[in-house]
Amino acid sequence: MRRWVAPAVVAALGVVAAGCLGGSQHATLSASDALAQARNDGFVNPKRGRPVAWRCDGKAVNQARPDDVGTDAQYVVSNYDLVFDDKRVPLEPDNTARIAMMVVVFPDAATARRCADSFVYQSTHSPSDPSNPTGPHIPYKVIDSTTVAMHPHAPGGPGEFPEDTGDYNTMLARGRVFGLGFSRNMRHAEIVRADLERLAAEIAG
Repeated sequence: MRRWVAPAVVAALGVVAAGCLGGSQHATLSASDALAQARNDGFVNPKRGRPVAWRCDGKAVNQARPDDVGTDAQYVVSNYDLVFDDKRVPLEPDNTARIAMMVVVFPDAATARRCADSFVYQSTHSPSDPSNPTGPHIPYKVIDSTTVAMHPHAPGGPGEFPEDTGDYNTMLARGRVFGLGFSRNMRHAEIVRADLERLAAEIAG
């Protein structure tokens, strides 16, 4: 089975339904308040990641250590990042993960929106052969405005769980918050989108 090792996923990431919003608005939550909110929502193992510098140029998303980019204006260092899991998609017995989710809070809403849009573009314009950027793109299917399935296929396949049907990327922006998630089937993608929507909206205020 093709699986993700949970710590590796967190490192690769740079380390919802809005029904509980009520009618009030608040400033973007601090890192400690956002962590408390994630715990209060019942998310599994929420934790704060290390600061990351992001470059979102409209067509691709790149990450770097803040110390490595210096004063490069193309990179924006996040205020904080949170990674978390959902009890409906537990880790496998060998501690591998089926989904991965994070929320990133930036200094401004424009950066969050640009990163979400850039990741959508990247998901729909990734070359099959990285050495030939103008060649054929990796097959994809747009699920909705937030989710793209790359390498879509019939359920199962070599190295796959029986229910897996592709590599689902979910990306959204709510105020200063950029939400990013990965999964491998439609049921999990729906969970990822709802979780990201909920926590991003709660943090954004």
